[in-house]
Amino acid sequence: MTAILHAMLGKGLGGLERVFLDYQPILEAYAARQGGHCTGVVRRGGAIAAAEALRAPPLASMPAYTDWDPWTVGSARRLVAQTRPDLILSHGQRPARLFARLAPVGAVKAVCVHKPTFDVVDDTHYICVGRHLADLALARGVPSSRVHVVPNAVAEPTVQATPFAVPGAAVRIVAAGRLHPKKGFDVLIRAIGLLRARGLDVVCDIAGEGEERAHLQQLITAQDLGSVVRLIGWTPEVSSHLASGDLFAFPSHQEGFPLALLEAMAVALPVVSSAIDGPVEMVEEGVTGRLVPPGEPQALAEALADLIAQPALASGLGERAREAVLRDYGPASLARRLDAVVDRMLARA
Repeated sequence: MTAILHAMLGKGLGGLERVFLDYQPILEAYAARQGGHCTGVVRRGGAIAAAEALRAPPLASMPAYTDWDPWTVGSARRLVAQTRPDLILSHGQRPARLFARLAPVGAVKAVCVHKPTFDVVDDTHYICVGRHLADLALARGVPSSRVHVVPNAVAEPTVQATPFAVPGAAVRIVAAGRLHPKKGFDVLIRAIGLLRARGLDVVCDIAGEGEERAHLQQLITAQDLGSVVRLIGWTPEVSSHLASGDLFAFPSHQEGFPLALLEAMAVALPVVSSAIDGPVEMVEEGVTGRLVPPGEPQALAEALADLIAQPALASGLGERAREAVLRDYGPASLARRLDAVVDRMLARA
């Protein structure tokens, strides 16, 4: 019998939360095959708790004020007592720190690593969403027996992009992600300005929310791009948003294994991405997309302009990207990889 406690205490609906939701049914099925159960734990009052309120089986919820306040610690202690977990798998440092202190003797502790900032703790396993994060864990002294790679995954979308399908229409460049400095949307806005200065008829929709909204809106105004660049907020239909575009721009400065990029590739949208850790594992330059130096609006504009000038080439990149993602990063691949890692962590391999 196997009991799993699967915890994520984030507030929003970003990549970390979506990976948690991808893992939860896989872990439930794994535990059920062992005659046990998997309890998913989310932040009380958070976006996931609201969005999954009718889920069956239900997710548990708890407060997440600090790592040490009595309400948070008390709730975590009760969950551990109720579930008696053999494995505690956390997404993010707060649940990892919190539940590590409360773990039963002999319980396996694991954290899913989504970004380069993470604690290194003895007797903890690290499930890394990208190879570069696994290399970083090894470089920080984690034994190879406790480092595992499980890339993120996306389901096959029900929609598919048809880039450049309307002759003479403005080229629609789409982007998606949290409005945060590390996402580089200021770089994209400046690149759109460069494309417009060349006389190219382009528009751009950026889906997402975050603390950078006011700054980005000011930049749009300063660049006189108010009629062509829109910050459209979060959209519940990410795949449909992406499939409505002609090109996808991903100008980020730092990533793990970005779901937005996977989703764009899955709908066969031609992508231009920063050549940074994470995306370089996903995009093969000139085969499944284009890679450009991060933080350089001119380089991003040049790559986008090249694809605009060669729509057949661009569409071919999108088709090959879709094939690669559906082959290597679908739900079945995620389940197979995660099951194997849980087996290894519980010494069942």
